[in-house]
Amino acid sequence: MDAASFFGAQRIAEAIPHLRVALRDSVPQVRTKVAWALGMLRAKEALRDLVLMLGDQDRDARQIVAWALMQLEEPEAIPALERAMTSEPDAWVKKDMERAVRYLRQFDGEADVEESRVRGEFF
Repeated sequence: MDAASFFGAQRIAEAIPHLRVALRDSVPQVRTKVAWALGMLRAKEALRDLVLMLGDQDRDARQIVAWALMQLEEPEAIPALERAMTSEPDAWVKKDMERAVRYLRQFDGEADVEESRVRGEFF
């Protein structure tokens, strides 16, 4: 958990492959902290790994995963979030999933999020 916190806070992208493996840890708090770190790193390569965690047994893990998916700014996560919302038992987690979907919709149809930000800012 400390390593994931450090890698995420310091934005150490070289740790992404190791963090992706750690998402499968048996300890829920580790999975939660690793999901947070991947969100902080905006690790787009972890999109599918994070989507799979929307079904995690741990409430905190599911909530952080919704936040992490929002950080990736990949609208590809929207269908998975919408599916997860239909069976989400926790109202707070469901609310965060809904917020992530609303946020991600703004990027739907854009080929490159960074390019669109620059385009919108200067043109």
